[in-house]
Amino acid sequence: MKSILQTKILMIVTAICVVGYIAFGYFFPETGLDNLAPTDRLNLKKNIVVMGVDERSDDVGRSDTLFVVMFDSSNKSASLLSVPRDTRVRIDGHGWDKINHAYAYGGRELTQKTVEELLGIKINNYVMVDFKGFTGLVDAIGGIDIDVEKDMYYHDTWDGFTVDLKKGRQHLDGKTAIQYVRFRDEEGDIGRIRRQQHFLMAVYDKITSADMLLHIPGLAKQLTSMVKTDMPLGDMMDLGRALHSMVKEKGLSMAMVPGTPKYIDGISYWLPDITDLRELMVKMQGATMTEHYKSAAELMEKEYNNAVEKVEKGDDSEENKEAVKEEKELKAKKEEKAKEEEKKQADKAKDAGKNTASKETSSDSRGVVRLVNCSGSKTAGAEAAARLRNAGFEVISGGSGEVIGNTVVVSTTNNGAVVNRLSNVPFAHQMRISRDGAADCDGVIMLGADFK
Repeated sequence: MKSILQTKILMIVTAICVVGYIAFGYFFPETGLDNLAPTDRLNLKKNIVVMGVDERSDDVGRSDTLFVVMFDSSNKSASLLSVPRDTRVRIDGHGWDKINHAYAYGGRELTQKTVEELLGIKINNYVMVDFKGFTGLVDAIGGIDIDVEKDMYYHDTWDGFTVDLKKGRQHLDGKTAIQYVRFRDEEGDIGRIRRQQHFLMAVYDKITSADMLLHIPGLAKQLTSMVKTDMPLGDMMDLGRALHSMVKEKGLSMAMVPGTPKYIDGISYWLPDITDLRELMVKMQGATMTEHYKSAAELMEKEYNNAVEKVEKGDDSEENKEAVKEEKELKAKKEEKAKEEEKKQADKAKDAGKNTASKETSSDSRGVVRLVNCSGSKTAGAEAAARLRNAGFEVISGGSGEVIGNTVVVSTTNNGAVVNRLSNVPFAHQMRISRDGAADCDGVIMLGADFK
């Protein structure tokens, strides 16, 4: 019974990890960007950084999502802070970049150092989850029942990854669960964090259910293979019991790094509001705001803003060079793979005018849509095209297709600015993403019978 209890409690803690994938460790300069020494960082609770690492065969990998669990052993309470993976931070030795790149540059050690400096708190322990073990873990507990909030479709030729889920109550196995937590739409990381938290609670409901005992034998081996941590088993057990009691009584307290989305040098970032973030940390740590801590946050926010202004003025020789270099390399890889895919699919192309249009239209253009009339009405296509042009879109005719009930807008990129623009087409529609680096347009609109 003791081993069963330990496995079940470990699973409760891992539920916090499994929707994350992140990394960090232990390197400290004498002071950080905000002039806070390590001893000045908040340490009133046991702070555990959780990483889910997404490693590829041709890439060192990144931390796909990152969050921190804050555990107060005195009153057995816990809270969780999600850190969007696009959060712009200064990474020691690499300038300004997305926080999920810290793992690629320096593993869990550099990630932990970066997290500590951003939040102004002391990290006591880490939990690292191998992304590859995610599907096996969900299958090991018998799958998850969850309410999918909308139809979800997304295809990424670069990752070879497809999401295709329907709205409504669903039973997700490992393969479909990973689609749910990785789906990205016009909300970007913010919507994905919300879905991950939704999924986390579904996992919790499952692992605390009566039939969980049936799955315990397969869980212990699965957890051992996918989870790495420096937490002693006793601490893990205490945290698990606290999470179980707390969620059962009043739910797990969750928050997210406050900030705003912004494109800098063509790269999508989440810009943290440092002073608001540090006020949130004081509250979540149960501390008192001191003048020293407040002035340090204000200094750090000034440095963040100055760094952004430098890039926007073109003076980014050191501030953004690593991020831009990596983004260009990644883009080149994607374009190469897209060309290979295009070559394979060339003989299957149905649109005779596609090659001609692609020469006339830049794949990097914005607001270019291919309109296919699937409404069954001969006049609907012309009316929709006129509305789109009035709204500032450039329209390429895609002819007509088999009649469908609902209008569908498919973005050929997951670029947030493009997806946001396409989501504002001037008529009712469903939004999907099917990333295609070789596409000659930003989106394809299949006009349905619901067009009015």
